[in-house]
This record gives sequence, structure tokens and C-alpha cells, in this order.
Amino acid sequence: MWRLYLLSAFLLVLFCAAPALSDECSECHKAREFKVTHKKLYDYNLDFEISVHGVAELDCTDCHGGQSGTKDLDKAHQGVLEPVRYDNIPATCGSCHEDQYEAFTGSHHYQLLEKDGSAPNCVTCHGSMDMDFIFASRVKNTCQFCHNLESGTLPEIPDQADFILSKINIIKGYKSYVQQYLGDEDLKRKLSMDFDNLTAKWHSFELDTVEEDTRELLGNYRKAKAQAMKDRKHEKD
Repeated sequence: MWRLYLLSAFLLVLFCAAPALSDECSECHKAREFKVTHKKLYDYNLDFEISVHGVAELDCTDCHGGQSGTKDLDKAHQGVLEPVRYDNIPATCGSCHEDQYEAFTGSHHYQLLEKDGSAPNCVTCHGSMDMDFIFASRVKNTCQFCHNLESGTLPEIPDQADFILSKINIIKGYKSYVQQYLGDEDLKRKLSMDFDNLTAKWHSFELDTVEEDTRELLGNYRKAKAQAMKDRKHEKD
């Protein structure tokens, strides 16, 4: 029996120690002396810890490569800039966000990015370390760098993008209510899948088609919310 206790204790210590051994990146980048010598990278680390990726407990090497379990600087930093080079970012993000990547690689934006880098990549709209919710106004302002009256390159795009994303944000509000109160589980699953498909399709930047799908899904969610309100009232009664 005592051997079993010893083995359990050993495994517990090993399990608890593993994250510390595999997270030398964070340990180094959050050190006080590092803040003085490399403040920008120090701040990046803080942003990452509270980002959606940090909260999801991704490791630095998941995006950057390198080795997080070593104190050897050369080994730790080997190739860390390559996955986040401007034209490699879509593939790096796409290793997890497959549907969005598939839609984006079929877009004209992606063709330009591959050709000469004159188009946005994922971090242009989403940010990198401090990735958070996408605000329609932020995307609109980003679109205007290329799509404006001066350039003459589809100047209507920023307003169309703003319209679509504003409607998608409204859908998000309906979605939250529907998920909580609608009694029809099959309909909830279908609407949720439709929403995921829509937000992935957005990355194709075929805005006319995306706008049409957005209007349709918004109408479906409005109907579902009306039913959810009835279901909620019925539960209270």
C-alpha cells in the first residue's frame, strides 16, 4: 500500500511540475529585468495571458514554434518569427481555425497577400496577442485603408462590411437568448451551426453573398427568439 502512495505522490508532483517546465517562455518574458530591457515583448506576454488564447491555455510554441521547455535562448527562439511572418499567419491561424482559413484562402485578399503582401491577414482585423471581440467600426476603418474614394477601389466596401458586422453582432445577442431559453434543441443546434458557417464564410469577403445569408439568419433568429420568449413565459407559468 505504501508503494501505491509513493507512486501517487510522485505522479502528482510530476503532473504539477510539468507546466512550469514547459513554460520557460512566460517565465522569462514576465521577469522584472526583462520589462526593463524588452518592454514591448514584456507587454506582449501580459496581453497574451489575458487573451482568449491565453485563457484557453495555449502555449507560445503553438503559434510561434521554438521550444518552451528550455532555458537555452537559441533553442527557445529557433524559427519563432517564421510562423508569424505576414504571409504565413493565415496558415498558422488556420491550424486551429480551419473553416475560416478555407474561406480566406479562396478570397481575392489571399491571392494578393500571397502575391505581394498588399492585403490584410488575420491579425489585421483580429489583433494578435490582445485578440478580442471584433468591433464593426474597427473593421470599417481597416477596410478604408484600401477601399476609399481616393483609390477608387470599391469604396462602398467599408460601409457594407460595417452593415454586415453590425447585423452579426445583433445575431449574437439573439443567439445568447435563444441558447438559454428556447426549448427546441434541434432548432438551437441548427441555428448555432448556421451562425458558425456564416462567420466562417465572412472570411471569403464575398460580401454580397454574406450579406444575403446574414439577413436570412437574422430573420430566423428573430423568429426563434420570439418562440424562446414564449417558452420562457410557459416555464414561469
